[in-house]
Amino acid sequence: MQRTLLIGLAILLLSADTASADRGVALDLGKVEIEQALTPGGGYLLPPVGVRNPGNERTSYRMVVSSVTGQSRAPVPESWVHFSPGEVTLGPGQTRKVQTRLSLPTGADPGDYEGLLAAQIVTGGAGTQVGAAAAAKLTFEVESTTLLGAWWHKLSTASTEHAPWTWLVPAVLASALVVSQLRRRFSFRVEKRT
Repeated sequence: MQRTLLIGLAILLLSADTASADRGVALDLGKVEIEQALTPGGGYLLPPVGVRNPGNERTSYRMVVSSVTGQSRAPVPESWVHFSPGEVTLGPGQTRKVQTRLSLPTGADPGDYEGLLAAQIVTGGAGTQVGAAAAAKLTFEVESTTLLGAWWHKLSTASTEHAPWTWLVPAVLASALVVSQLRRRFSFRVEKRT
């Protein structure tokens, strides 16, 4: 009887579908190669990165910047790249676009830069865990400029990004100043005589 029970249990285990959790990550962008030289102090909107969950399990992904092993160009500093959102959670087969912005500081060193825009699987729990990642290669050149030129570029970029407020607010203030000056020069007094 025990032998029959063991054989039956073995057949049941072998015939049962095994449940496996599959987690993965894919990007819809292979590389971002910026051909024009970028100016320190500038902000640049890069193409959005599509993060896709090819697995069969709900998975969270964190957007990061890393360097390429053995690269000849300077690594892209993490503080220069901003992702919106910085972390996404996707169900099986879902895709989400992540906006990527490159903001060069006014003191950025001129030269060629290279890095990876990556989506890493967020792992939880205790102990060492390795999360898979997919990455798109980013390359660009920062041109040489003066500090004053970099600050001018930063201000012009900011005014373009925040339009119409960057010209509307100064226009309203200038109009108020003109009206105030006109009132001082041309004062009208109305008297009532009987």
